[in-house]
Amino acid sequence: MVQLDRKNKAPLVENDGDMFSFNPHDYRCCQHNVAFGWPYFAEHLWTATPKNGLAAALYAPCSLSAKVGRGTIVQITETTDYPFDDRISFAIATPRAVQFALELRVPAWCGAPEVAINGEFSSSMSSGKGGWVVIDRKWRNADRVELKLPMSISVRVWEKNKNAVSVDRGPLTYSLQIGERWQPYGGTDRWPAYELFATTPWNYGLIVNTGNPAASFEVVKRPGPLAYQPFTVDNAADILRAKGKRIPKWKQESNGLIQEIQQSPVRSEEPVEELSLIPMGCARLRVTAFPQIGECAGAK
Repeated sequence: MVQLDRKNKAPLVENDGDMFSFNPHDYRCCQHNVAFGWPYFAEHLWTATPKNGLAAALYAPCSLSAKVGRGTIVQITETTDYPFDDRISFAIATPRAVQFALELRVPAWCGAPEVAINGEFSSSMSSGKGGWVVIDRKWRNADRVELKLPMSISVRVWEKNKNAVSVDRGPLTYSLQIGERWQPYGGTDRWPAYELFATTPWNYGLIVNTGNPAASFEVVKRPGPLAYQPFTVDNAADILRAKGKRIPKWKQESNGLIQEIQQSPVRSEEPVEELSLIPMGCARLRVTAFPQIGECAGAK
């Protein structure tokens, strides 16, 4: 989506009417219900396990108070910038030594998790790709666990979508950074309604080596601490620098939607440009599935 206006997009979008503008006064199911995801996410960060242990199912900065073992109440403080950083720290506070299993989820994209207990690597645990690291031990006050989930760059080739590619780094998928023009059109002073238009080109194909994705991108970290709201264009915690070319024949439909993507590889006589890709959650205007430019499409 590169234009979020109030015009009707049917029949290319199944539902009639204004489906994409930012209008708090006109109810659309997805736009208004999406906020429920945040409390659900927080609610499911931790779960109990059948043997009176604890499992970190999702990762975010948080604190937890829970009964473990035979009823001892422990506090766990989790510190992390995940999903923008690969390190997650757990500080355990307990009134007495207590035996229980601490289980840490290993995402399927991470093939080599690293765990340290009080600064030392421990082999007294079980682990597996796409599974869990299980640490069953007697925990004492001020014990610390450090989990590292090394993040690498990968690309997915969508064979059923004209061999387009999308770019991932660890748990995040990346979109083209597109300039934004927010245009108010109604609502109230307190709750205005906006349309959103692109101010920079979006019709790019990527020059990408699918056999060695890391060679096609440079990771640039935003300086300073993680922003309070990192999911915005300006606050993106990291950027992937990429190379691409514009595809002049790839345009918008008359109603503002993007035309059908071209079959890759795509030949373009346009000059090579440096592109910036940001985490998809930061982008309001999004191109996330890219044609492959012919010079490097499928390179090994």
